[in-house]
Amino acid sequence: MNLLTPIADFGNYLFFSLLVGYVVLQFVPESKKPTIQLPKSLLLICTLGIIIFSFVPVLALILFFDDTVGFARAGTSVMMTTQIGQGWLFITLFAIFLWLTFYLERSKYIQAFWIVLMMIAIGYASHVSSQSFVVGLFSHTTHFLMVTIWVGVLLHASWFSKDKEHWTEFLQWFTPLAIVCMINIFATGFVIMFTIEKPTEYLNGWATPYGRMLLFKHISIVPVIVFAIINGILSRRASTLSQFEPRTWLKAESVILLLVFYFTAVLGTLSPPYELANYAKTAKAPTWVDWLLAKNILVPIEIEFAPTLLSVLLITVALLFLFLIIISYKRMSPVFATVFGGCFILTLYLGLMFSCVLYSII
Repeated sequence: MNLLTPIADFGNYLFFSLLVGYVVLQFVPESKKPTIQLPKSLLLICTLGIIIFSFVPVLALILFFDDTVGFARAGTSVMMTTQIGQGWLFITLFAIFLWLTFYLERSKYIQAFWIVLMMIAIGYASHVSSQSFVVGLFSHTTHFLMVTIWVGVLLHASWFSKDKEHWTEFLQWFTPLAIVCMINIFATGFVIMFTIEKPTEYLNGWATPYGRMLLFKHISIVPVIVFAIINGILSRRASTLSQFEPRTWLKAESVILLLVFYFTAVLGTLSPPYELANYAKTAKAPTWVDWLLAKNILVPIEIEFAPTLLSVLLITVALLFLFLIIISYKRMSPVFATVFGGCFILTLYLGLMFSCVLYSII
C-alpha cells in the first residue's frame, strides 16, 4: 500500500484537474480559446477513477487496524468515525451525481456544483483539516481548487487542443487567471504548511522524509514559475510567428506541474515532523548517502545552514540550469527546457543538502 497510495493520489490530482479544466472552459466563449476536444468517455472514466483512487488511503487505514480488530470492524469504524472515511463516502456520492450529469450532458452549472462539493469533501478528509477544522477545511479546499483550475485549463489547452487559433485571446484571460490561482496557491499553501509544521521547524524538518519531499515540492515550483512567465508573457510576442508552437511549451510546463503533483502525492503518505517529535530513532551516524535519502538519522536533531564551497557551486549550477530554460525558449527547444527544469530541481536539492550541518539533541 505504501507504493500504491502515492500513485492513487497522483491519479486523483490528474483526474480532478481534467474535470475542473473541462468545466471551466465551458464558461469561456469559443472565440477566446483554441478548439479543444475531450472525449466524453474520458470524463466518465475520470469521475469513476476518483472514486477508486480516493478509496486507496481509506483502504490503507483499514488494513492498518485489520490485525487488531478484524477487517469488517475496522472498515465500519474507519468509514463511520474518521474524517478520511466519511470524506470518501461524500466524494463517492457526489461523484455518482457528477457522472450522471456528464453522461446525460446536463448544465455546466450543475457540473460545477458537484465538483465544488467533491472539493469540499477532499478538504474535509485532508490531514490539515484534522489539525484545525475550519482553517484546514477552507485552506485545503481553496488550495486544491486553485491548483486544479490552473493545471486543468493548462492540460486541456496543451494536450487536447486541435489548433492554436485564438491563442492571443486565450492568453488574455488565462494569464490573469493563472496569476490569481498562483497567489491563492501560495497563500493557502503557507497556511497549510504552518498549520502542520511550525515555521521555525521548517529547516529541522529536512531530517525527515516528509521535510525532504516538502522541500522537493517547493523547489519544483521555481521552474513552474519560469515556464509560466514564458507561456504567459514571452510567448505573446512569439505567437504571431508561424514556426512558433505555443502548445508544446504548455506541455513542457504541464510536465513540471505533474512532477509537483507527484511530490505532493508522496508527501501525503509521509508522517509530518511533529508526529516524530517524541520518537527517538536509534541509528548509527548517517553517511552522506543516508543524509541525502533521509535514512538512519537521529530524531530529534537540529540542523544548521552552513554553506560550503561544494554547496555554493551546486546552487550556482542550479541557477545556470534555470537560465538555460530561458535560452531554450530563445532556441525554441521545449524538450531541453523540460530537462533543464528537472536538472534544476535535483541540483538545487543537492546544493541545499550539502549546506546543512546536523546536531543531535538527544
